[in-house]
Formats: sequence, structure tokens, C-alpha cells
Amino acid sequence: MAEYSDEDITDRPSLLESDLTCPVCKDIFKEPVLLSCSHSFCQECLEGSWKNQSKRQCPMCRKCCDGETPIPNRALKNTCVSYKKERNWRGQGSGVDEVICGLHQRPFQLFCIKDEEPVCVECVTLHPGHELVPIEQGVPFCKEELNMKIKILESKQDSFKRMKKRYKDTISFIESQTKDAEKQIKEEFERLHQVLCNEETSRINALCREENEKKQVVNEKIESISRDIGALAELIQAVKREMGAEDLTFLQNFQKLKRRTQWTSEEPKKVQGALINMALHVGGLGYKVWEQMLTHVTCLPVILDPNTVSPWLSISPDFSSVQQSLERQTFPDNPERFDPCVFVLGSEGFSSGRHRWEVRVADHPKWILGVCKKSVVRKRKFTVTTKAGVWTIGLSKGVYSALTTPRTELSLERRPETIRVKVNMEKGEVSFWDTGNNKHLCTYNDKFNEKLFPIFGPGLQSTPITILPAKVTIHKQ
Repeated sequence: MAEYSDEDITDRPSLLESDLTCPVCKDIFKEPVLLSCSHSFCQECLEGSWKNQSKRQCPMCRKCCDGETPIPNRALKNTCVSYKKERNWRGQGSGVDEVICGLHQRPFQLFCIKDEEPVCVECVTLHPGHELVPIEQGVPFCKEELNMKIKILESKQDSFKRMKKRYKDTISFIESQTKDAEKQIKEEFERLHQVLCNEETSRINALCREENEKKQVVNEKIESISRDIGALAELIQAVKREMGAEDLTFLQNFQKLKRRTQWTSEEPKKVQGALINMALHVGGLGYKVWEQMLTHVTCLPVILDPNTVSPWLSISPDFSSVQQSLERQTFPDNPERFDPCVFVLGSEGFSSGRHRWEVRVADHPKWILGVCKKSVVRKRKFTVTTKAGVWTIGLSKGVYSALTTPRTELSLERRPETIRVKVNMEKGEVSFWDTGNNKHLCTYNDKFNEKLFPIFGPGLQSTPITILPAKVTIHKQ
């Protein structure tokens, strides 16, 4: 009969340890749970394996587990606790390291820089050409890398906090927009009185609904960011706690910690169309009910969009004129807004048909009028030319020009006080006229591949440029 020495028995792998090892993480069970198929896993490992699965399955036998609640395996948990205590006791009594190499049953003495894992002396042959350092030198190397990861996470957390503040500021601005819009709506409906009473209630309700919808959208963004901030904070603290563990334990868990520090969630973005559609609720309000109060309304062919106006410009309460603001206004930096260029767009664009409007420039010393494509640059300076998707004329330093490349100087008989802009989408034509003498000034012919919007550039001047009301005629049959 063969005889085994104590050393032989010590070198043999522990069958009990194999039975107490989670098949997912290959470590002793932590908070084990039991499935109906009789397989057990660490609770965290099981939840992780189900995280991105549309259908829950056992990681071992692939049995369907939809609708199943894993049961805590208390007996297995108690056995694992007892085994760990006994293993620690034996390690202390024999004077050897607590954790040994699972492959060679030898204590870990080295750390592989390339593979980022502790190794025993017999594992050296499995890491040819790799840089191996003593265990105590591997700890600062790993901590330094994790500290870099933590700094990145903290930077992301700060970025999320700044975006959260912007969303909160947007909420405040939406509320102020709502108050201003409600005030103007009430004033207009008081003027029109009886005929507009029912319309007033309807429009205020629509405004409130939009306010709630817009605030809900932004609040959802804030809640999402709050969750990300909380998750980042928990992740940072968890990593820091793990970094404070025993050196060998820390090194064993290093790769898992490193994977946990990879933040894959999408960066928060500015909300497109988050602000109240002021033009819809307030702009041209009287014209929209012209059938009831035709003699008491003003029809504006173009309504300025306050959500696009530069912070250095100021729009009149009825959105018909624009001029320089004495100081930079505190508008949200929404994607639709021009900044730093000093422009504002009309609230509605054109994809087809013929359109015309007149703008009073009077003695304004510097201005730009015309149309631009919807995708025109908003957040940086650009040269106003047809190549940039802008078809305009302008006045600068006493010279009238068509803003082509290079600019085409216009020879005028007189200084126009009112400019008429005409757009024919089917013909691909934009023309400009002096309303005072009905003289043609300039015409562009081009292909318009996207929606066009009226554009107004009053420059940094105190003199306003104003959109004139259109004449309204009713033809009854």
C-alpha cells in the first residue's frame, strides 16, 4: 500500500475548497444564493451575469430562471465562513502565507507587471519575458494606476455636477419664460375680451402642459445625472475601500477593481428643444384669432424666436424687433442659441412655397437681413456667405453689399428705410427690394436642400430693426 507523507497531503489541492468555489468568480462563495436547478452562485456574480441578458438563465446549465427569485443558501454560507476561519487558523499555526497559488499550491511571492497578478515561484515559467517584482513593489504600482482611474472618475463626477446645475438653471429659466408668456397672454386676451375668453383659457392650459412636459424632460435628465453622480460616488468609495485591504488581497482583486472603474455610461448632453416654445404661445397671438377680431389684430409675417437670440441682443415683448442689449443677458446655453455671433432667427422655417416680409431698418448704421439654412453654425463665429448656408444683404461702414464670396457691392439710388425679403422655395430664389420705391436690390439663385429660416443681424447697435405687420385680407365665397 502506498504511503503519503504530511508534505504530500499539504501539496494536494483541497477538494473542499473546490466545492466552496463560485463557478463564476472562481473564489470562495460570498453571500451564496441557490437556484431551482440546485446550482449556487455568489449573489453579486449572479446579478452581474443577468445584468445585460434579456432572458435569465442559470450560468451553469442554462436553465430558464425568468420570474424566479434566488434563495439565500445559508448552509453553504456558514460552511464557507467556517472554512475561511479554519484556513486562517492553519496558516497562522504553520507560519505560512494565508493565500497560496491555486495551480501550484505555493505562496505568492512575486507580481507580474504585464499580467497584473501575483504569482508563485513556479508560475515564473508561465510568464516568459514579463517583468516580475516582489509583492511589496506591486502594491504601489497598482495603487498608482487606480489613483489615476479615481481622478478620472472624480473629474467625470465634477462634470456631471456642472451639467446638473445647468439643468437646474434651465428649469428656472423655463419658469420665468412661463411667467412672462402668461402675462402677455393675459394682457392680449383682456384687450380682446369676450371673443377671446375661451381661447385664453385654452392657450394658458397648453402653455402649462408644455411647461410640465419641458420641466419633466429636464427633471428626468437631472434625476439621471443624480443617479450617475451617486453611482460614481459609490464606485469611488468602494474602490478606495478595496485599496485599503491587505496587500495580497488587494493585488488579487486588482483586475476586478480595474474593470469596475471603467465608466461606460453616456455623457450628459444638452437637451434639444428644452425651452418653452414662446413663439407658439405668444407670437402673433392676435393674428391666430383674426376671424373673431380681425380689426383688432396685428399680423406679423415673421416672428422672432427668443430661443435663438444672442445673449447680446434684446427682443421686444411682441417678438417683432431686435436691438443691442446693454449687457449680456443670462440665457441658457441651449443648442439653438447664437453665441458669440449676434443673430436671431424667425420662429418658423420654410420647406416649400413663397414667402415675403418687410423689415424697417430706417437709419440703422449696420445690419444683415436674409435667410439661412437650419443647420447654420450657432456656437462659433463664421463668415456670412452663401457657402456657409446664408443668403443675405447688409450695410456696413456706409456700403450696401450682397454677402457673397467676395462681397458684391450694391449700387443704390437712395438709402432704403424698409427692405422687403422674398423667398420662392420652388425656384430656389431669394430676392431683396427697397419697399419705398419698389426697386430691386439683389437676387440669389441656389438649391435649398434643407429648411430655410429668416435671419436678422442688427449688430451691436442701439437702433432696432423691426418686422412690419402684414396686411390681412379675407376673401369669402
